[in-house]
Amino acid sequence: MCARASSVLISSVAAGTLEHVLRRDRLIVAIALAALTVGSWMWMLLPDPEVAGSAGARLMPCCGASFLAVFAMWVVMMAAMMIPSAAPMVLAHAGIVRRRVALGSPYIPSSLFLAGYLVAWSAFSAVAAVAHWLLYQLSFLDHHTLSISPWAGAAVLLAAGLFQLTPAKDACLSKCRAPIGYFLTEWRDGNTGAIAMGLRHGRFCIGCCSLLMAVLFSVGVMNVLWGVVITAFVAVEKIVPWKRAVVWSGAAACLASAAALAYRALDIQ
Repeated sequence: MCARASSVLISSVAAGTLEHVLRRDRLIVAIALAALTVGSWMWMLLPDPEVAGSAGARLMPCCGASFLAVFAMWVVMMAAMMIPSAAPMVLAHAGIVRRRVALGSPYIPSSLFLAGYLVAWSAFSAVAAVAHWLLYQLSFLDHHTLSISPWAGAAVLLAAGLFQLTPAKDACLSKCRAPIGYFLTEWRDGNTGAIAMGLRHGRFCIGCCSLLMAVLFSVGVMNVLWGVVITAFVAVEKIVPWKRAVVWSGAAACLASAAALAYRALDIQ
């Protein structure tokens, strides 16, 4: 009886210690993610010290900027916009790793999972940067607002709104909304496994959000207000329980904005 009581006590202490460690790990990971997000936004928005009066111009590619400058802007912007919505997945990975370590598995940094996720978005950034640079060089992107023509912008918004209602959107979003379910089906061991899981999650996330990011071409690539709105919407879409209501409201907003831009285009003519 005493041995059984001692065993129960030891198990309770071990469980309590593990929960304490998990809470500490989650706090550390959350702080790191918040710091990366804030740092990315600050780098985009703070004035460039080499250009007088250039508020928000540190990464603003204009006046014939090189492709590398455009690519750098997109990489940092995607990190700023997507890390908040990826936070639940990274925190879940950290918790699973800690529990596996308690059972004797090797420790795998969750930073590797995040790195894989950001590599996937960097690939998306390369495609967006190519489109951005070509549109700019061909004068299809306004040199002041960094937006395409109203008709083209309306078409992008229309495509984004309609995509919100498709099975493909629902399938990709479902993978992004259930961290535990994702890791149950996609778990890979080792450091390379963590990177692979991050890359795969990034692919689902790109499938879910790429057209929402393309909306930036309609409203202005460096439009801070729209950037914040899209960031918040993507995070809400992945976190709140009312998935259909949120997705459909996003579709409605995109379609209404498309109609507004089309009306503006007609008015200009």
